[in-house]
Amino acid sequence: MTASGPVLAALDFGTGGGKCMLVDATGRCLAVAREPWGYREEPVDPPGFTRGYSFDPEAFWEALGRCTRAALAAAGIPAEAIVGVSATAQRLGSVFLDERGREIYAGPNMDGRGFDGAMKIMGTLGLDRAVAIGGHWPPFVSSLARLLVHRARDGTPPVAKMLTLSDWIGWRLSGELFSEPSNACETMLLDFPTRAWSREVQAAFEVDPSLLPPIVEPATRVGRVTAAAARTTGLREGTPVFAGGGDTQCALLGSDVVAPGRAGAVLGTTTPVMSVLAEPTIDPAGRLWSGCHVLPGRFTLESNSGDTGITWEWLLELVGLRDPSAFETAEAEIALLPGDPQPAFGVVGPQVFDLLSFNPNQAFGFLLRMPPFTPRPGRATLLRSFQENVVCAVRANLEQVESLLGAPVESLTISGGMTRSPGLLAAFARILHRPILVSEEPNATALGAAVLAAAGAGLHPSISAAADAMVRLRPLPPDDRARDAWDAHYARWRELYDQMRATTL
Repeated sequence: MTASGPVLAALDFGTGGGKCMLVDATGRCLAVAREPWGYREEPVDPPGFTRGYSFDPEAFWEALGRCTRAALAAAGIPAEAIVGVSATAQRLGSVFLDERGREIYAGPNMDGRGFDGAMKIMGTLGLDRAVAIGGHWPPFVSSLARLLVHRARDGTPPVAKMLTLSDWIGWRLSGELFSEPSNACETMLLDFPTRAWSREVQAAFEVDPSLLPPIVEPATRVGRVTAAAARTTGLREGTPVFAGGGDTQCALLGSDVVAPGRAGAVLGTTTPVMSVLAEPTIDPAGRLWSGCHVLPGRFTLESNSGDTGITWEWLLELVGLRDPSAFETAEAEIALLPGDPQPAFGVVGPQVFDLLSFNPNQAFGFLLRMPPFTPRPGRATLLRSFQENVVCAVRANLEQVESLLGAPVESLTISGGMTRSPGLLAAFARILHRPILVSEEPNATALGAAVLAAAGAGLHPSISAAADAMVRLRPLPPDDRARDAWDAHYARWRELYDQMRATTL
């Protein structure tokens, strides 16, 4: 697909792979190229329920470069057509640089080697102060927790700069060091209400301010593509680079979830549920997760549904659907089932967000009615129960957000790869009972980064205006034919979920 006007490039550091997406100023996708990647498992000392992971920064940067060159080739456009590039990445990933600018630590969001550091943060600040500053309890995957563990190890080189993963891509593109609030708020070093680095946290943990790059707002022009980056990516040297943001917040932007009172659920590897706020709001109990939106002056409140897409892929393989048509086969089988609630419940993968009572050995499974001497439920029933499990978890997490806010959200916009599933959309229409919009672009995260680049390049007068112009949504009509029965089904799911959460294997 060719372009007749300016084009934006978005680089996306996902959990399972890297991606480059090219869009025009109307949000039309011109090309997407993706390459899968994996992580190295690292030893954890002392051993526990956490696991350590790292990635090869040079290999991952080369992969992003190949994706960019492949997208340019697929779109059939010259590099000169790209008027801006931005990046988005998984939250809670970190890169540490030494004084010569070499990566001495590169950890994804799943690297749990900061457990001891998180305990030190909690012991020093206490839960109330940690939540007031950082917006949430101190996770063991935060940059500060990892820094404290890194410093405590003998023989580790000193850290000169700390970057989040989208900052790291921006640095690789432009050679400039910067950070932005939507990812910086996950480091436990940002005072999220003011969107500035916390002097209190720096003093409490003897963090030299020079380790922290200057904070800029998303869509800020931070530099230009260097000659070295141009050789890797195929982009033109001198192409403007704009600050991007965290993956979930970019997905909200790429779904036009920008106004206070609206919420979004990003149905990908995991499914965070976020509401947009005009003012910073925290959960005094510490269950929910507050942060910064990619829009200046906007904040988020999150209740995360946990493993969704990754569990769906595992389940398909488990039931023997392994070939390229696995998703289509599953949907075809599910479509043959009756539309009324069935006595089948999945309690596996998705969760109701409450990390203060996290149980790493929680029991999960499926609960199916099987009277003696009767036909057993088939594969389709098992698969549909999982899809309903996803929607029940999204509803439960949305209810947690609404309970804290004291009001229902105006609408929920769903985005991400799982929205391609007709069975899942049917479950949303039956179970959620909220106004639902569906993003027509499944790559909403990358589109959000492109929206930031478009606003930064001046193609639209503001970030919100760019989102309005570049995002397309469609309503999902409710299916209220058996509303009372589906409400009872949801209540039963929640009862079973709570019982399973209290069960340790």
